Formats: sequence, C-alpha cells, structure tokens
Amino acid sequence: MLTNKWRVDFTNLSEQARRHEVRGQIQISDPSIFPSGFASATQNVASYSKGNSKNKREAQQNSTVEQTDQEKLKIKKAWDAALSPGKNIPMNAFMLWMSGNGVQIFSVMITGMLFFQPIKALMSIDGVFERYESPKTKPLLIWPKIVYVALQLLTMALGLYKCSSMGLLPTAASDWLAFMEPKQILEYSII
Repeated sequence: MLTNKWRVDFTNLSEQARRHEVRGQIQISDPSIFPSGFASATQNVASYSKGNSKNKREAQQNSTVEQTDQEKLKIKKAWDAALSPGKNIPMNAFMLWMSGNGVQIFSVMITGMLFFQPIKALMSIDGVFERYESPKTKPLLIWPKIVYVALQLLTMALGLYKCSSMGLLPTAASDWLAFMEPKQILEYSII
C-alpha cells in the first residue's frame, strides 16, 4: 500500500482506508473519480441534507462561510488589480530615463504612452472591477478604486515630468506672452 512515506497508492485502498471525516460527517472518497485532496462540494451538501435539521443548519452555516470566503477572496483580488498599475511605474521611470531629455521620436512616443494608457485605463475602471462586485463587496471596492485612480494619476505625473524636462511645458512667462523675449541661457554645465 505505501511504497515510501511520501507516496500513497489510492487505487488499492479498501473502503475502510478511504473513509474520512469532513465537518463531523463520514465520507468515502473514490480515487478513480477525484484526485487526492479533492472533496466534492455536491457530496458534502448531499451528506448534510440527508440528516435532520441540525445537519441542514450546519450546511447553511457552511455555505455562508464559503460565501464570506469568496467575498474576502474577491476583495483580495480587487486589491491586486488596484495595485497592478504601481508595478509598471518603475519600468516606465526607467524607460523615461533611458530615452533622454531631447525631443526625439522615441522619447515623444514614450511620453505619449504615459498619457494615453492611464487615460484609457481610467475610462474603463468599471470594467476592471466588474468581476469583483457583488451586493456585499460593492461598498468595499471604493478604496481599491481610489488607489487604482491614484496610481494611474501618478503615471500621468511621470509623463508631465518628462514633458517638463524636455522643455515642452509652457512654464516661463515668455511662453505665454508674445512681446517678452525668451530667457537667455548664460552658462552650460556638463554635470
């Protein structure tokens, strides 16, 4: 039956060896149908519904426990989806650094990407969190959505910084007024 202590051959086990207890109910596993470690939910519900009202109450409690577990899992996955734009920020910052401060096609394309992707993501925020919504989890999704929006805005702020470092943002008074002369650069530094 046991060839070594880490391996169990379930095909040759007797009914007594396959008998196990789940939440106070004795069940017999059939290894030809289910893999090891698998317990069918329909078998559990059927074994609970066969008994008296106490078993039915236990089955209802177990189903509510499973629902709360699913809701917790949905909230956890919603937080994962909310934090996923933050994982791209270091990569985008490195790409901005590698593209340099000159106005070239590559740096303009990267800067444009930093504006268009967050705008597109913000417009589809309901689609991102749609699969995690239920009547009980809907109020709990507010904070993940706020974090998602904040990280998208941070990505756009990287794009604004890049535009400023390339000299594309109108930050001087001469950029706005036609009669003012642009400031003259008196000295250049390599550092």
